[in-house]
Order: sequence, then structure tokens, then C-alpha cells
Amino acid sequence: MIDAVGRDVQVPRMRCCVRLLPAVFALVILAMGVTVWTLQEDARAQIEEMGTAATDSTQWFLAQSEVEALALQRAILLMEVDTTGDPALARDLRRRFDIFYPRIQTLRSGRTYQRLRNEPGMAEALAGLQAMLDAQIPAIDGDDATLRAALPVMGAAMGPGIAQIRHVSLEGVRIFADKSAERREGVARAMTTLSLLVVPLFLVLALSVVILSLMVRAADTRNRRIAAVGSRMQSLFEASIDAILVARPDGRILGFNAAAQRIYGYSPAEAMGSDMVDLLTPRDQRAAVRALLAEVRDRRARPRDGGPDIIQATARHKSGRIIPVEVSISVAEGEDGPLLVGFVRDVSRRAAEEAEMIEARDRAVAGEQAKTRMIAVMSHEMRTPLNGILGLLDLLSLTPLDDRQRQYLQAMEHSGRMLLGHVNDVLDTSRARGGRLVLAAAPVDLRAVVAAAVDGLQAQARAAGNCLTLDCQGADQGLVVGDAARLEQIVVNLVGNAIKFTENGTIRVDLDRTGPPGQIELRVTDSGIGIPEEDLGRIFDEFVTLGSTFDRKVEGTGLGLSIVKGLVDAMGGEIDVASEPGQGTAFRVGLHLPPAKAQPQRPDLPAPAPVASGDLKVLLVEDNAINRLVAREMLRRQGCHVLEAEDGLVGVQMAQDERFDLILMDISMPRLNGIDAARQIRAEGANRHSPIVALTAHAMPEDLARFREAGMDRALVKPLSRADLVSMIEGLRPAPPADDLDALIVASGRDPGSLRQRIVAELREGLDQLSDGGGAALAHRLAGSAAVLGLAEMHQGLIALERDLTAGCASGQIAADLRKFRQMLDSYAPETVVPEAEPRRQAGAGP
Repeated sequence: MIDAVGRDVQVPRMRCCVRLLPAVFALVILAMGVTVWTLQEDARAQIEEMGTAATDSTQWFLAQSEVEALALQRAILLMEVDTTGDPALARDLRRRFDIFYPRIQTLRSGRTYQRLRNEPGMAEALAGLQAMLDAQIPAIDGDDATLRAALPVMGAAMGPGIAQIRHVSLEGVRIFADKSAERREGVARAMTTLSLLVVPLFLVLALSVVILSLMVRAADTRNRRIAAVGSRMQSLFEASIDAILVARPDGRILGFNAAAQRIYGYSPAEAMGSDMVDLLTPRDQRAAVRALLAEVRDRRARPRDGGPDIIQATARHKSGRIIPVEVSISVAEGEDGPLLVGFVRDVSRRAAEEAEMIEARDRAVAGEQAKTRMIAVMSHEMRTPLNGILGLLDLLSLTPLDDRQRQYLQAMEHSGRMLLGHVNDVLDTSRARGGRLVLAAAPVDLRAVVAAAVDGLQAQARAAGNCLTLDCQGADQGLVVGDAARLEQIVVNLVGNAIKFTENGTIRVDLDRTGPPGQIELRVTDSGIGIPEEDLGRIFDEFVTLGSTFDRKVEGTGLGLSIVKGLVDAMGGEIDVASEPGQGTAFRVGLHLPPAKAQPQRPDLPAPAPVASGDLKVLLVEDNAINRLVAREMLRRQGCHVLEAEDGLVGVQMAQDERFDLILMDISMPRLNGIDAARQIRAEGANRHSPIVALTAHAMPEDLARFREAGMDRALVKPLSRADLVSMIEGLRPAPPADDLDALIVASGRDPGSLRQRIVAELREGLDQLSDGGGAALAHRLAGSAAVLGLAEMHQGLIALERDLTAGCASGQIAADLRKFRQMLDSYAPETVVPEAEPRRQAGAGP
């Protein structure tokens, strides 16, 4: 038992008790031995006496049964020879019958005679006697005349009965005598065994005394050690740098060390006996602290894992100031009951440091969020002028230009597409940093996706003198569930990065699916310049470009690898890199993509409502004047009649009464945005069923889902291109018959033969670009060109292919579709000579 300051107050008492233990045990053993001997002798005498009495009673009963049988027979004979009709003889006969009858019943059913009945023939003999007596009951119960008439029969029956009862009596005497002897022998054996056990018992008890003596010595040694420990605990109690408080369950302080005096400002004399909660706890927290102490007391008997809890709390100094502290409370057993032991540490300095760190972190997070918002807003806002620039360049390409002007135009368009690619990279980085990357989950032919990405970069690799190869191992394991577009983006960025830093070398792409199902490993290895070891840790950071600002040999924003890292992390995978300067670099991407249960199917996308052929009446809702100019001129060149609305509210008003064949709706507009405007148009008015197409810079899947939910049929992503617009318009109306094409071309003022030849050449070149990994935008443009030529089947096929490319599930069937499209072109113009194609855009320059 430990007192309030750690002293063991019961050690002397325990020592005295331990010394008396051997004498007490010896007295107890002696008393037990005498008691066992006395009880044994008494039990032997009583058992013998009870055995003799039981045996004598049983034997007497059997002999008496035979005597009663003879008495009954005598009474029958006396009444039978009587000629005077003395009624006393009849009464005597009935009395003798009544005495003999129950004795037979007792022998048949009594528990004492069960062993007799179990002997062979005994049960049958008793049953015979019972039957003989039962047959005489009517005469016994009748009048005297009836009884006298039955006397001959009764006398004849009693002869065999006497013999049977004698046999039963003799056999019973023998049986019960044997049984009595067996019992006495068993009791004697038991007593003998008991006597034999007493000796070992005494030996065991003596050994116990010896063992207890040794235990006493060990206990005494342990008590001395406990005393030493108590002394050390007292020293620790006084020297601890943490405050230690000992209190009764009601909160009265019993122990208050020097550290507690330093933290709380009270001396031990002031604190001892005071209520711990009232003295040391802020007023507004006293109820909570009392509840906590009650909870600690309640769970003191229950085992706990990991030790006592550390509680962050506040304490009150003697001066009244509030101190942040860490408290740990446990329960110890005291002399008069449980004691509360509290360990308190002043954490004022650490709390101040943590507050500073939290404030710094909040400032950093706020700055990062502001940076992310700024990047997102600026990237979005940059699409507005890009839409005007690229749209006007697209329109300018339709005007008569000489070769130098067309070269300038192509250079401007290439630069604009590069700028658009950088804007898209920045947006992807912003989404990855904000955790807003949304990944599709659809069946993907992984081998086809990687192969298409590698094929699309072959031309760029050859331009740098590189040999780009693909090796697929175990890639025939079937489809996986993933985002085909993002997977392709990972491959394109990694391979594109390798091409940038490799000249006249080799680039190898390995797709390994030989591991467990769903485990995928992608490796991109090059023989380029390599990466210095000190730069390996930062190549996945944003805007990191190796080399100085002025001597870089390759272009780039430094976002490609950062985007790859963000995509891999979003997919729950891992990416690492190994490099040797001058030898090359190897990137490894590990992903877990579960196997798909079904073949990829073309998504069931809502198709815009068809409209009649002829000029389309289009409502253009766009708040930016330049964007309206671009869209208006593009639409008018397609023969559309265009009405304009400068915001969503005006657009809704115009759509209420006048029906349009098509509504082009910008999303971000003042007063009423495009989503709400589309909902209102769908709710009522003349254009509830007219096609509504969104014009937006937001192209994430969650944005497109919001557009569909608002009632929009599809979306065109800014910057708006003429090819996309033509493809969309031609998707709304049937392709013109081939017979009407010449008339349309003549009406446009151009030479039908040269224009037809140019369109066919553009289609052939475009199909080659699709083979090299072209995207949905290219399929849009080619669909419009096919519609111009009147190739309806090819037009519809390209529209379907564009939808598949948008959904990321067309890789497995592109080759077959392209062969079919080439056959259609060969059938349409087998003699056409393809002019020299314009230089292709470099991969990654834009859609």
C-alpha cells in the first residue's frame, strides 16, 4: 500500500503476518489430522451398526412372511374341520389373510427386495403367490357361507404357496446376507484406503509448510525491494519535471510535487486537502473535468490497451491565467480505497509553436488555393481570345491566299494550337492538384490504347532520328476497366518526353501484364541524354524544365511529367524513374486495373434530334462579341440563318415564341448562365425539342454530365473549329445526295472537279492521321468532309467513331473502320490523284 507520496505503509504489518504463517499452518494441519481420524472411527462404527440393523430387519421380514403363510394355512384348516359354524374362526381367517397379503405385495414392489426379484425365478414365484391370493379375495370379502364353501379350494392352493414362500424366504436370506457382507467389506476397504491416504496427506502438508517457509523468506525479500522501490518512487515524485497530483476519488488533493507547484503556483501546503477541480481547473471546464474523472474511476477495473490516454486540456494558474497542458490520469489502489493519479505537463511553448505552424500552413494553403483558382480562371479566360484567334484563322483559311500567306497562316495556327495545348496542360495540373480529376470506368483494350498512342508518335520519333518500338507481354489477357483517354495521355506524355531528349537513338515501350490479374506495368526506356541524379527528385514537380532558361533545346511547359504523376496517383498506381546521365532514362508505371466483364460497346449517347434538310435556322447565344463573330461567320458559310443573343436571358426570351433548328448556347454568361437557360428552354416554349449544343471551355466528364442533365444534346469545346462545327451541323441533317453536290459547288463559285479532288485528298490524309492516333476532333472534321461529298454511310460511320473516341472505347475497332472508309473513297474516286499534303501538325500540338 502506497501513501500519498509513494511510501509503502503496510510493509511492517506484512512482515509480521508472514512470520506467523508457518505456525498457523502447522496447527491447522494437526487439527485436520485429529479430525479425520475421529470422523473415520465414528463412521466405521455407524456404518457397521446400520448394516447389521438393515440385514436383521430384512431377514426377519422374510421369515415372518413364511410364518404368516403357515398361520393362514392353519386358519383355513381350523375353519374347514369346524362343524359348529363358529364365526370367530371366519374372522381369524380373514385377519390372517389381511396380514399375509400385504407382505407378498411388499416383496413384489419394495425397493429393499429389488435384488431378490432380480434373481432367476423369484419374480415368477412372487407373481404366483400374488395370483393365488388374488383368486381368494372374492371368498374372503364374501359372507361366511361363501367363505366356508371356498375352503377346500383355498386349502388346496395354500399347499404349493407354502412351498413357494419358503423358497423365497430362504433365497432372500441368502441374498441379503451376501449383500450385507459385501457392504461391510466395501466400507472396510474404504476406511482402509482413507487411512492410507492420511499418511500422504500429512506428508504433503509438511512439504507445504516447508514451501511456505521458503515463500515467507521470498516475500520478505520482496517486501524489502518494494520498500526500496517506494523510496525511489518518492524521489521520482519529488524530482519529476512533470506535475504529479494524487487525489481521492472526491478530488481532494493528497500529493502535490514540486513540478506541480512550479506549474500551478500553489505550494504543497496550499494545495493539500483542496478540491483539485475547483483549485486547478478553469470555471467553464469544471463540469467536463468531473465527468472525465468519473469516467476514469468507472473504467479503472477494465484493462486498457496502449496505456492511459493523453488529454489536451487547460489549467488555471494561481494568478488566474490559463495554461495549455497535457494530462494523463490513472487509478491506483490506496490504503483506504482507489486514488486518482494525474500527470500534468505544461505545453505552453509547444502550443505557441503549433499555432504559428498552423497559421503558416493556413497561409500556404490559402496561397496555393489562390494560385489554383488563378490558374483555372486564367486558363479559362485564355480560351476566349484563343477561340477568336483560332476561329478567325480557320475562317481566313477559306479565303484566297498566296503560298506565303498560307505559310504564315499555318504558322499562326500551329502556335495557337500549341498555346491551347499548354492551357489544357495547366488545367489538368490544376485539377490534379485540387483532387478534381474524374476518371472514367469503362472496358478498355489496353494493348490497343498503348499501340494507338505509340503509332501516333512514330512520325515525331522518326523526325528526331529515333527508333520507337512497342513490346506487349501478356497483353492478350482481355479488357480492363479504366479511362482510355487518360491512359493514352500517360503513354503520350512519357513517350513524348523521351522523344524530346533523345536524338538518333532508341525508345522502347513495354506493356507487361504477366503478373497477377489486373496488375499492369508500363515501362518507357530511352537512350537519350539521361537525367542527373540531383534532378530525379523534382522532375515530377510542376513547371520543372531541366537546363537553363536560355540554352534549352526542347520546348515545353514542364507539366507533362507532373500530369502523368497526377494521373497515376488518381488511378491508385505508382511511378518511378531510373536514369544514368549519357545512357538514358527508364520510367516505370505500375497500375492495378480490374479485368472487365464485358467487351467495350459503343456508348448509348443521346443523339440530337434530326432536322429537315435545307438551311438551318440557328440561335447563337454568346456574350462575347468576338466569339459571336467567329461562330456567326462559320454558320453562315454552312448556309445557316443566324440570330444572335448577347446573354442567356435574351436567348430564353427569343426561344419562347420562335422555333429554331439549332441553338448554340455558351455556358458562362452574365444574368443567366447557359445551363439555367437550357433548362428554361426545355421547360416550355417553341424549342422544347430543338437541339441545344453547348459552347464551353469546360470539357471534364462532370461538366458534360451537368450539360446533359440540363437538357443539352452535346457540347463543342472552345476554341471552336470549323471542322467541329461542320461535323455537328451535318450530324443534325441528312447528307446531301451525291447528285446535288455539283450544283452546290457551282453555287459556291468554285470549280467542282478541283474542289472534289481537294476534299478527297483531305479525307485520305485525315484517315492516315487517324491511323497515327488522331482524336475525336479529327473525326469531326472528316465527318463534315464526307457529308460534303454526299458519302452518307461514311459520314455516319465517322460520327459514330468520333463518339467512341470521345468515350475512349474505340481503339479495338479503328483499324477495321478505317479500312472500310478507304474502300468507300476508292469506290467514290478511284482515279483521283492526291496532291501533296500539307505538313501534319506535330503530335501533341493540339486536337
